[in-house]
Amino acid sequence: MGIILRHRQSNKIMFYVKGADVAMINKVKPGQRSTCQEFCENLAMEGLRTLVITHKLITESTYKDFEKRLRAARASFGNREQLIQKVIESLEVDMEYLAVTGVEDKLQEEVLQTIERLRQAGMQIWMLTGDKVETAKCIAISTGLKSNKQGIFEIVNMSDIDQIKDAINRYKVNIEQRMLMVDGNSLAVIVGNEALKDEFFAVAQFSKSVCICRCSPTQKAVVAHSIKTYTGKIIACVGDGGNDVAMIQQADVGIGIVGKEGMQASLAADFSINQFNHLFKLLLWHGRLSYKRSASLSQFVVHRGMIISFIQAIFTCVFFYVTIPIYNGFLLLGYSTVYTSFPIFTLILDVDVDLDKVKQYPALYITLQKGRSLNFKTFMIWTWKSIYQVSTPPSTRLP
Repeated sequence: MGIILRHRQSNKIMFYVKGADVAMINKVKPGQRSTCQEFCENLAMEGLRTLVITHKLITESTYKDFEKRLRAARASFGNREQLIQKVIESLEVDMEYLAVTGVEDKLQEEVLQTIERLRQAGMQIWMLTGDKVETAKCIAISTGLKSNKQGIFEIVNMSDIDQIKDAINRYKVNIEQRMLMVDGNSLAVIVGNEALKDEFFAVAQFSKSVCICRCSPTQKAVVAHSIKTYTGKIIACVGDGGNDVAMIQQADVGIGIVGKEGMQASLAADFSINQFNHLFKLLLWHGRLSYKRSASLSQFVVHRGMIISFIQAIFTCVFFYVTIPIYNGFLLLGYSTVYTSFPIFTLILDVDVDLDKVKQYPALYITLQKGRSLNFKTFMIWTWKSIYQVSTPPSTRLP
């Protein structure tokens, strides 16, 4: 981001530009790049987010020429955005290094505990961030994404396809003991090659933890879409900023956190939460109950319809396939509205395990991932219940 200012007293024109070190390092004068890079790395190793600030004195003639070219680009009918960007970039050269800021992005409460519980529930955690490699490492350690017993396997600053293939093969050897870390440049090469992309996600899906740093908003969306495509699993994407919107919209379940960065992620998501630790209750408590209740309710509705259908079928067969309904009027209408409504309330209000037990045993969520509450077996059980209740006289039914 840049801004042009004119000093009132001296009438000098100053051009200030700020941005991430990766984008700014080539805009700074060659003699100042090493100093800028050194300060950025030192701050990143402390877990701080860095921002480079530069400035440049512009002459009156240079500014008028820039303004003329900018107006011409804005008036263009074709490739307007590209032409405007090209004019702006022509001014962002030979900038004087002014300062580097380091901002501490504190973690919210109970982030470490929440991630650990989600792991115990059988979920794989991926971290997609735009931070530098050093900053991403610090965040991965502080959030528990990387455990103390795990090492870090890096695929960083690799542009050769064969080099990345070799790195992926080496990572396969001890996949469970190392966290996989990939930067945006290497990810661009992986995504650009279809065969390499297949191989990467085939391996990464079995990793306990994956961290992708220096990741653009577009790359975040590509990663989310690729995980769904190559693994076939349901994914949930969590974000709190405008750069997470594309990723959230690609997910099966988008979750936005209302934070200091604005409401963009929250408005674009399916669910909105105030803090990251609320994710545990949303998924492992409300999500689990919603699935179990929906599974029971759907099968009960089918069971209820089967009963009256079987009765009608038996009646028709006994009386020589006569086309007369066995139930008429309010009896048939009230069957599905009044007479069988109370069991539905018991199903949608049923709580098999309280919240404290779910906190103690997050592994209860794993049973849901196996689909034991709603599958062909449970459907046949409910079908057998319908046949049994219809064919057995009330006096001979089991209690």
